[in-house]
Amino acid sequence: MYSDLLARPRHVAALASAIFLLLAALGEYVIRLESERLRVISQSQVLAEASAVRARLEGELYSTLYLANGLSGYVSAHKSLEPQSVKVLLSTLYGYGRHLRNIVLAPNNEVRFIYPLKGNEKVIGFRYADNPVQWQAVKRAMETRSTVLSGPVDLVQGGRGLISRTPVYLQNGDYWGMVALVIDSDSLFNTVNKDRQPAKIAWTLRSKEASNEKSHTIFGNAWLLNQYHVELPIVVPGGTWELAATPADIRQSKGKRLIILRAITLSLSALIAALVFMVLIERNRVHHLALHDALTELPNRRLCDDRLERAIFHARRSREGFSLLYIDLDDFKPINDRLGHRAGDYVLVEIATRIRNAIRRNDTVARVGGDEFMLILPGARGRHGALTVAEKLADVISQPIAYKGQRLCVGASIGVATFPENGVTADALISHADSLMYGFKQSRRYSLETEET
Repeated sequence: MYSDLLARPRHVAALASAIFLLLAALGEYVIRLESERLRVISQSQVLAEASAVRARLEGELYSTLYLANGLSGYVSAHKSLEPQSVKVLLSTLYGYGRHLRNIVLAPNNEVRFIYPLKGNEKVIGFRYADNPVQWQAVKRAMETRSTVLSGPVDLVQGGRGLISRTPVYLQNGDYWGMVALVIDSDSLFNTVNKDRQPAKIAWTLRSKEASNEKSHTIFGNAWLLNQYHVELPIVVPGGTWELAATPADIRQSKGKRLIILRAITLSLSALIAALVFMVLIERNRVHHLALHDALTELPNRRLCDDRLERAIFHARRSREGFSLLYIDLDDFKPINDRLGHRAGDYVLVEIATRIRNAIRRNDTVARVGGDEFMLILPGARGRHGALTVAEKLADVISQPIAYKGQRLCVGASIGVATFPENGVTADALISHADSLMYGFKQSRRYSLETEET
């Protein structure tokens, strides 16, 4: 028989809710997998774009920095420098440089030559030791005997720029001074960003110099470092730059597709759960109609037979008896014939309600015929207890029924059978109760006929 587990709407609703939660959890797992897949794809794309930016940045930067090597070699070979010769040399190198703002020669760390001179006159005579900020980089270049790139820094002549400082040592090993290249950082970074429209990534640079682990931003916005990003190192003279990159549209990378996917999974979960709920509710309705009387909502003959078999099985195992009552209404047919089926139906519904209210919750009352009812009373009542219930029911049924201003009265003929005294099978018990009921009805009819005579 159909399980009682899903027979109630609240149980069906609980199952549908559980299905929704299960499917939603499964959908969330799928979303997490998709999120991880998109993260890997995004990381790969950002890494590829960042690698392209790094390659271009290194190309633009080193195409300028290499000039310092040639210049330092020339100075090392020519201890004394003629101003005119230096001017020609610096102008020539300046023409080859990319993003150069100016070239500086500083014998004994004092600026003596600069190209172009126009706009940079303030720098002539500048001593590095007098500027604590620039002196740190100069000192490190002297100590490491190698080029050091620092900045962007505030320039003496105004503005900001990257400064490459290369120490120059003569052939005898004596320190001569410093060759400095001032690079226009805005020009450098704008060139790197050129032809990157629309930009697929946003990037920033920060510097970690060898002598100072504290980083500072060279280009871009530091807030980007708080977002999801990939990092690529860029080795520069005297230190390391870190290029951090993230998708240009962070909000899009974080979730338009995932939001849509989550909406789809939740919608499908809700739809499937709703379909399950409606199917089970409809199945319950059909099942209820198949096992219950459409008029009185009482169990019908089929369900009553099933419960009777269960009662017999339970009684055999527990060695406890039960009672079976068979009820047939008296004087019902005249009401049906005289007032019509609507009146008859009203009487049947009222009688069914009265019987249901007069018995226990674990008792079964079923409508098994037009005006016939069957009751199964679990528990060892004995015949005396069953007869007491029968008398109570007969009294309840015989109470007048108000219908459209009339008082309708019906009686009840009731037959009683007990297990196992009157039978151990369903057929035997029903036959015994029906026989007693029929005998009671016949004796009542004979008594009425005698009174009329």
